[in-house]
Amino acid sequence: MSETASHLESGVWDLLDALQSVSSELSRYTSVAEVSDAALWLALRLTKSSIAFIGLVDDKGQPQKVTSRAADPSADLPPDEIERLFAAAAAAQAPMSTSTYSAPVIPAFRSYCGLQLKAAGQVIGVMGVASAAGYTAVQQRTFALVADQVAASLALAQLHERRQEMVDTLINLRADLDRLEKDRLINEERAKAAERVERAHEAAVAALLAVSKHARSGNNLGDFYRRLTASIADLVGADKVLFWQLNSEGMLSAIPGAHGVGDDLIARLHAVPCSPERDDITSRVVFGDYIFRASLKDEPQGFAHVLDVLAVADAIAVPWKAGDQRLGLVAAYDSQRPEGFSREDTWVLQKAGLAAGLVWQLKHAETDLKKTIDRLQKVDAARHLLLKNLTTAVDKARKHFAGELHDDALQKLTAAELKLQQMRDSDGHPEAVNDMERLLGETEEALRRLLFEVRPTSLELPGGFEQTIRERLGMLHSLTGAEVETELKLPDELPYEFKAMVFRQVSEALTNIEKHAAATRIQLSLAMEDGAVHGIVVDNGRGFVVSERDHLPGHLGLMGINERSLLAGGWSKVESEPGLGTRVEFWMPIG
Repeated sequence: MSETASHLESGVWDLLDALQSVSSELSRYTSVAEVSDAALWLALRLTKSSIAFIGLVDDKGQPQKVTSRAADPSADLPPDEIERLFAAAAAAQAPMSTSTYSAPVIPAFRSYCGLQLKAAGQVIGVMGVASAAGYTAVQQRTFALVADQVAASLALAQLHERRQEMVDTLINLRADLDRLEKDRLINEERAKAAERVERAHEAAVAALLAVSKHARSGNNLGDFYRRLTASIADLVGADKVLFWQLNSEGMLSAIPGAHGVGDDLIARLHAVPCSPERDDITSRVVFGDYIFRASLKDEPQGFAHVLDVLAVADAIAVPWKAGDQRLGLVAAYDSQRPEGFSREDTWVLQKAGLAAGLVWQLKHAETDLKKTIDRLQKVDAARHLLLKNLTTAVDKARKHFAGELHDDALQKLTAAELKLQQMRDSDGHPEAVNDMERLLGETEEALRRLLFEVRPTSLELPGGFEQTIRERLGMLHSLTGAEVETELKLPDELPYEFKAMVFRQVSEALTNIEKHAAATRIQLSLAMEDGAVHGIVVDNGRGFVVSERDHLPGHLGLMGINERSLLAGGWSKVESEPGLGTRVEFWMPIG
């Protein structure tokens, strides 16, 4: 009896030691996963089982997660078999140890034990073990005690995780609240900023409208300046608005006549040097786009000397420019509002200054343009006079040359022809005489054509302008055999000098075709367009490289066409390519 009692007492102490070991081991872990994993290894070791599993359920008793471990990893049960053990153990109220369980892929287990895990009267899951050797009463009891410890530890771990989740949720909620508050403040500031920007935008638009209105008034720069500064002062709530202008010598001086600025203040505002290389306030504003804003209330030490010189309580200044050109700066003094000048006021000044700069440039450009127009009108009058005198002089020279040619050379050729006729009748050499007569005839014809080109007699007759052009085209056809298409829409009541120039343009273009083009088809168009003659001469000849025409022999006539057009105040254009013909175009205004 004493030996049996000794064995029982020893088993009880072993069981207590095991339970203490289980409790100590499980107390180390705080997460459900860690507790489950440690509990499975402890169950395998204490019950000498082959397989151990823990299945957790949610608050509604639905399976949540099943974790299993095998003493021998190669003998692990498939997941579906573990699910069957879990279902069987979940339905039991006491340890099951008398059933034989066979899996299709592993040796048959003699028995298994499964228990519900309860904590605070609530089922939180199921724990089970299986063994091929079966379980003793002590092992079953050990398993039941281990299961209770595991349930308690799992419940504590779940509480810890839920508590941590709540803490994390609260932290996230706090962060969300902080973020929402920050967003609210940002949105509130944005709304205020948007409101300020809208007010500033409206004021800037009003400033631009004021500039536009004063610019259209047609007054001089002084009146425009006085009206503009008054409008700006009203928009920014200032007693004084002043523009400082940068001159060509790099000195910045105040423009008199500004709104609210008397002679006494102007007398105190001496010109100051201003350049991109300097680091003073005015240079930084003009060339560095620095926005100057100062007040005796806000900055009693920073810019007090500047405000003292100006004899004002506060001031703002922005660069005055037009595009990339720096004109100076525009400033407002003595705000009428208690809070003084704002950033929005500087925006209004910038927009007004930019628009005023463009108007200022426009006014100066208009003055310069008027001077330029006067000079151009004088130059154009001189050009017309020169052209008329030149045309008259050339025409006189041509008339003299034509008279000499007609009275001298042609009469002598006629006399030579009469002598040849006498020689042919007397000496009996008709062939030689015929050759000489032919050469003399060709020479006479060339001289008559030259006489026509130098001074066509029909050009001075009523209706003779178009007739002269057609006679010249007839000469071209007789020389080249080319077909000519014409479109002549010219009034005959043009000044003789102008008709002579147009004829000379056409004749030069036709001469170029006769000598160099070898064309078979020619198109000529002359028409009046907007008080000018527009002429086009096109041929299908051999063409040439336009960029090389100045070096090609015989193309000086094309240069004459260009010079004549420019002298008349017009233009000319020559287009040609080798093998693709030539197009000569000119435009010459009348008078």
